[in-house]
Amino acid sequence: MRVTDQMEFALATQYDDQAQSAVEQATETASSGLRVVHAWDDPTAAGLLAQNQVTQARLSGIGATASQAVDQLNAASGALTTITNTLTSASELALQMSDSSYSATQRASAGAQIDEYLQQIVSALNTQVGDAYVFGGDQTGSAPFDSSGNYSGDAGVRQVEIAPGVTVPASVNTEAAILGTGVSGGVNILTTLQNLANALDSNDTAGIQSAIDPLNQGATQVSSAQAGIGDSQDALNTALTANQAALTAAQTQASSLGDADMIQAATNLAQAQQALQASLEATSQSFQMTLLNYLSTSTSTT
Repeated sequence: MRVTDQMEFALATQYDDQAQSAVEQATETASSGLRVVHAWDDPTAAGLLAQNQVTQARLSGIGATASQAVDQLNAASGALTTITNTLTSASELALQMSDSSYSATQRASAGAQIDEYLQQIVSALNTQVGDAYVFGGDQTGSAPFDSSGNYSGDAGVRQVEIAPGVTVPASVNTEAAILGTGVSGGVNILTTLQNLANALDSNDTAGIQSAIDPLNQGATQVSSAQAGIGDSQDALNTALTANQAALTAAQTQASSLGDADMIQAATNLAQAQQALQASLEATSQSFQMTLLNYLSTSTSTT
């Protein structure tokens, strides 16, 4: 072959390689449904997609945390409802047993009932969602109350992010709501129930009567904590709706940046395949002509 023929054949082979690469890229786009797979496919879109992925990860994390907080607050609210109802029943029983017509035996029986109420409340205060105890403050890994009503948690109120940089309370200040710590005129409802049970067991009418007002005040104290939970639930539910809308918008943006138009992708693939076929045929014809010229030249020389 002459040098010129070799150059022409090398150039034709280069065109074939380029056409083959175009087919491979078009095939990848059509099969994956993605227009941007590598940064060099579209540097601007790739950069925006990277930012979008960070945004989606942040929104997904906020949504998961907020959803978990809603579950915990729902459980806490249910437990507080149980406690309020139990305190109301205890107050009614104390009012009944304060009447002089009841005997020591009847009051002792009522004392046993108060003991049961106390254990019901302790059980409610040890409510657990997943691995977390909802009334332990920041100490969520173990039951916050023992059977005697002693508290091993703290006064922490967990916060949950509902939007970048925005948080709401996601738990109850148990020391305030249940033990009355830091509350003006606060009542330790567990101690109040224990005192009532002791008064009933000892047939102490004055002690029984003295427990009625604290029980009612304790019920009000718990209801106030439950109202705070309701505010957080409203904020979280609103935030979850907004977060989901933002996440959907981010996903739509990512799709518009990176997803391929499947009709266009199929068209591009067909065109790339046609171009490759034409390039291969041209190369084949060029090679045949070059070989023929070479053979003709060799024959005439001979």
